[in-house]
Amino acid sequence: MDANNVIGVLIKGNVNPKDFELVTNFIRGVEENYEFLRIYVEIEGIEGFSLETIIKEFEFTLSQFHRFEKEAIVIDTKLIESLENMKDLLVAGVKVKCFPFEDRCQARCWILS
Repeated sequence: MDANNVIGVLIKGNVNPKDFELVTNFIRGVEENYEFLRIYVEIEGIEGFSLETIIKEFEFTLSQFHRFEKEAIVIDTKLIESLENMKDLLVAGVKVKCFPFEDRCQARCWILS
């Protein structure tokens, strides 16, 4: 990614509170340098999120969503429809677009535009 206000995240396997804490700490360290942040997420496979992780993610999103301008999510084609239906509930006010893996270059262009 060329833009410094774009944060890239790769999700693969189980996501636990320590994993999520690494991401949120990184975001907190970067966010003071930019008015708005953009998130690029590739989800290669999710085996599970602990309930504690889901609660922490929800709390963080609620407290910081005003700082996020856009989010590109690259995910398995089978999951795009489910995620598209949920995205407005999860990140109100943030431009979110889902892309299949074969369109990951398009996702990167979109997040940078």
